[in-house]
Formats: sequence, C-alpha cells, structure tokens
Amino acid sequence: MNRLRRIAVVDIGTNSVRLVIAVANGLRIESVLLQDGRITRLGEGLAENGQISRSAVDRTIAVLSEYAGHIRSYAPDRICYIGTSALRQASNREEVLSRFQQEIGVSVKVISGEDEAALTYRGALLGLDEIRGPFLVIDIGGGSSELIVGETTMKFWKAFSVEIGVVTLTEGWFRSDPPTDSEIVQVRHYLTERFKEVVTILQPYLTAGVTPVGTAGSVTTILAMVRKIVRYDPAIVHGQGLMRQEVDKLFCEIRPMKAKDRLLLPGVERGREDIILAGTLILLALLDFVNQAGLVVSAYGLREGVVLDLGDGGSSSLL
Repeated sequence: MNRLRRIAVVDIGTNSVRLVIAVANGLRIESVLLQDGRITRLGEGLAENGQISRSAVDRTIAVLSEYAGHIRSYAPDRICYIGTSALRQASNREEVLSRFQQEIGVSVKVISGEDEAALTYRGALLGLDEIRGPFLVIDIGGGSSELIVGETTMKFWKAFSVEIGVVTLTEGWFRSDPPTDSEIVQVRHYLTERFKEVVTILQPYLTAGVTPVGTAGSVTTILAMVRKIVRYDPAIVHGQGLMRQEVDKLFCEIRPMKAKDRLLLPGVERGREDIILAGTLILLALLDFVNQAGLVVSAYGLREGVVLDLGDGGSSSLL
C-alpha cells in the first residue's frame, strides 16, 4: 500500500495561479491542508504578440512568492510547480522561467498538452465514483482546452489538447465590448474548424452511454452563474449537473452586456468578467460537437491529478 505524502502543487495557468497542499497517495487525497487561487492573467497579450509581458510576469511572481512562503510553512514531502498553455506557447518562455528561478527560487516544469490532459482526467474524476463510465472529460482553460475519453476513473483511452482557451479566444477575436454579432459568428466558425479534427478522432469512443464531465474555472463559473452561487464552495459545485440549455440561456443573457456589468452577476469572480462569454461559446461548441445535452461539473482537475501522481511516487512518468 502506498504511503501517504504531504504534497504541494502550484498550477501556473494562462489566466490564474492555483495552489493546493494535500495529504495523498496514488489512490486518494486524504485531506486538503490549504488551497488558494489568484487571477494573474499570465497570458495577457500572448495572442497578439506571442510573448508574455513583463507586467504579467510581475503579477505572477508576486503570487508565487506568497505561495512559496505558505509551502515552506507546511514542509511538504514533494513540491511541484507546473506551467501550462501560456508557457508552452510563449516565445520568451525561457526568459520567464529564468525570472521565476532567479527572483523567487522556483523551478517550473512546463508540461505538454497531452500530459496536462492525462493529469486533468485523473483529477477531474476524483470523488465521482458513483457515476458510471465511460467518461469524456472537458477542460476549458485560459490558453488551451483538453478533451479526454476513458473507461474508468483510473484508465483513459485518448487525450487531446487544443490550444484554444478563454483568454486567447477573447483577446484574439473580440474587439468590441460587448462583441458584435459578426465577431460572435466568426468565433463560432473558428471553434468549429479548430475542434473538428479532434472530435472526429474521438467519435468512435463517444458511445451513447458516455458521461461528459466538465472541469476548470470557466465551467465552474458557468455553473455558479446559472445556480446564482455567490460564495464558491467546491463541495457544493462538485458533482452537479449542468444542461446545455442552461448554458445557452446564460450566453444569451450575458452576450449584450459589457464586461464590467457581468461582474455584478452572482458567481462571477473578478478577472473572469471579460472571458466568461468565451467560456460559454467553447462549452456550447463542444457539447454540440459531441452531441451531449449536458455534463457533470467537477470542482477538481489538473492540480489534484498532479497530487495523485506525486502521491504515487510519480510512477506514471508524467512529471
């Protein structure tokens, strides 16, 4: 039997930086000692010039420095800082990673989209043992989206990562606030073209009994907005159902609103008001592609998948 380890994971994403410190082995997370998340928008401007800006790095370093202090106080057995889409795509990645190392002594491992998908699958299905497979996990991030199909909570068949996320989609396509009808039409066409190949490959695995599971900040925010959840609580969100028609209704509600006005709606975290419209468009496109009427929402994902992997001694070779 695997021994329990105290593990700290920091996920440096395109839109947010997330920390979890937990006690776990390769099979389960026994307890969560600390979790936190901050929106730093590391991927700001990336769609326009292909580089991460100095101001975005400054914001991220401020949060990482604070998190490093928290981590030291818990003295974990394993510590892992992971970078995802923004750091994969940025032409100045090495410069950014060097600043992390030199200024706060943090070494960040930039994982591939495929490894991100595999780890997200494992984390997203945590605690959903009563739901029967096969599963389709949908992860909509700031700079990429992952689609993973699998037979059980521990075994997946295919994993894909597409470099489309809510930050890059918003910055790359929306020039107006709110977006014009023409911009919405162009984005819908773009999503169709970008997801078509992946979904075609996945199609043989999408049996009539597949259970879609959605994870990451956009999906949980959409649920919170639909259910008018003012104070986010993973215990409330995890395992809830979200129907496509509910997402479509929310899209129609927020489409004509300016970003600043969306911030007044229940469930919208500051820093997501400008990108949540893109989140609804990506989710609607994917549900339509895979012909699903809805999904189960997971409050867990990549961070928890990394915790489980490290708790297993990293035996999967993903880290």
